[in-house]
Amino acid sequence: MRRTAIVPVVALVLCTCMRARAANAEIIPPGETIKRDRPRLLLRPRATPYAISLDQLKALERDADFQQALKTLKGQKNAAAQAMVWLLTGDEAAVDKAIARLTSFDRVPPRHAFDVYFGLRELSLAYDWLHSHPKFTEELKAQVRDKAFRLVNEKMGGLRGGDDHVFHNYVWMNNCGLALWAMASYGDDPRTKALMKVVRTRFHERMFPAMEHLNGQAGDAMGYWYVYCPATCIWTLMATQSAFETDAVGVIRAKQNDWLARQLEGMIQGTLPNMRFIPWGDIQQGPDGGVTHEIAGVADAATWALKHPQGAYFSRWLAGKRGMARFHEETAIMYFLYTRHLKTAPAEPPLAMLAGGKHSGQAMMRSSWKDDATVVGFRCTDYYQCHYHYDAGSFVIYRNGLLAVDAGRYGNVYGHQAQTNAHNTLMLGGKAQRPVRGQWYKDLAEFNKARQSPRDGRRLEIGDVPFYKHAGEWTAVAGQFAQAYVPGTVKSCVRQLLFVRPGTVVIVDNLLATDGKTVPEVKWMLHVPAATAKVEKGSVTVTNEKSWLRCRDLLSAREPAVEKSYLTQLAGNRRRLTAISRVNFISKAQPGSLTLVHLIEVGDGEPAEPRAVRPTVTAEDVRVTIADTTYVFSRTAPFTVSVASGG
Repeated sequence: MRRTAIVPVVALVLCTCMRARAANAEIIPPGETIKRDRPRLLLRPRATPYAISLDQLKALERDADFQQALKTLKGQKNAAAQAMVWLLTGDEAAVDKAIARLTSFDRVPPRHAFDVYFGLRELSLAYDWLHSHPKFTEELKAQVRDKAFRLVNEKMGGLRGGDDHVFHNYVWMNNCGLALWAMASYGDDPRTKALMKVVRTRFHERMFPAMEHLNGQAGDAMGYWYVYCPATCIWTLMATQSAFETDAVGVIRAKQNDWLARQLEGMIQGTLPNMRFIPWGDIQQGPDGGVTHEIAGVADAATWALKHPQGAYFSRWLAGKRGMARFHEETAIMYFLYTRHLKTAPAEPPLAMLAGGKHSGQAMMRSSWKDDATVVGFRCTDYYQCHYHYDAGSFVIYRNGLLAVDAGRYGNVYGHQAQTNAHNTLMLGGKAQRPVRGQWYKDLAEFNKARQSPRDGRRLEIGDVPFYKHAGEWTAVAGQFAQAYVPGTVKSCVRQLLFVRPGTVVIVDNLLATDGKTVPEVKWMLHVPAATAKVEKGSVTVTNEKSWLRCRDLLSAREPAVEKSYLTQLAGNRRRLTAISRVNFISKAQPGSLTLVHLIEVGDGEPAEPRAVRPTVTAEDVRVTIADTTYVFSRTAPFTVSVASGG
């Protein structure tokens, strides 16, 4: 839905500056500078630092992994997969299969973005890789071009589908498909010249700035985002590097705050030890909810281009988990191009990361990179996409399985799984966070203008992250999310979360009443995987097969109330549902302000005895002493967490 309004001068300046910067940091060069010899998509005829050469491809050792990946490609009807088989082996039967597939191509007319992206990716790679083969005649090439331009131009095609808001997976899929085809066919078809101009405009002025703005954060539910946005973008960037022999990744690193590396790091940090993503948003069940079969190739491609030690570590980790099964169908192409050419020494990633920034972010923390690690996630974001939930200020905890859970089963957008009472956050006065719907802004300037406007800003401006610090033994983050509730509910709602490794979490909530009002009743919610949670002495304890979690209110002796929550799929198996309990610590309405302090302990085996933890609340701060260390939670902006001097 489009809106008309008088554009403020600030927005015009922002847009003008963005375009000026794009002109000075062109990731995709002008079409006339494209390389004319073939192949030029992902591969080059001769050695170059920006792509794999044909000689490198053919020199690969024909070991067992090579043979398994080759078998995978041989089993695909995909024309690009068969073209790669030919490049690797010289097998003319693969050429015949590729041409038969191109002749009977079944994704036209397009029905949705999947047809556009996967169709154009297949046509682009096959067209380029077979370009010089005598069986791929000029007549056949013309037929392929006509089919591709149907995917580009028709009603459900990429040109229309990509002309929408920059945080949507369909938009990324459509535009990345357009980019691949523009690079594959440039110079062969007069229609491509205009298409390349559209591609460069959309990516430089819309898509790439959106990635820079996210700063490593997922702009959608993590499964939807990584499988369909950074993944498609990486194919496009790698094709750009080869087609133009240009350091596109270097431009991103030097002039756009290294957002490709930040996205790779965010994906790594957001992957749980069981290979599934942290369940924020409408998490998909099955393989698309994690890194099991669509991610390995693109992660290795980004790692190769960036020479990224953390990416190399992740590549080895995933190989140890999944072996060659991590390359799904035609994604085995990436194995030959990038996985086999990774030379960067691996380095263990840091134990924490804030993806995003003060304007919007999600913090990911863990005790180690071992399978039995405690993983803590905290989320306080703007509203980018309809697969997001009403979950500002929420947290999750994982140890040998989820212990503090995002509850519910994704069936429909805006379903029960999206509601505030499915998350580990706050209900105020019995009310959830405001219902929010998707947005449709074509570029970042328009999104930010709407985010800051009185009319639209309440739809998009949901949470801020004023503070984050990773200090080795501990990591802390703060979120301000009063704006997530109906205006006037509270003046300020700040949650500070401290993770002390390996298994202690302190959560401090400070709420300030709107002038002339009281802080309403607060329901502090914790969702745990059990039909019944054990409540005793003011605390609640839950266990899974290997680990346990205990939560208690440090400032009140009130017993928590336990009720049933939504059945939840925890293991990625859509047929296996787990009963979830919602644990409620309830505080009555009171004037002025309200401070809450909760302690969560996590461990293995039988639950240990509760730790002796002493909280002290003053007008300036909250102090919590754990063992011999006192942590200070400031009650004023930017809501820092620190260690007391001498503590």
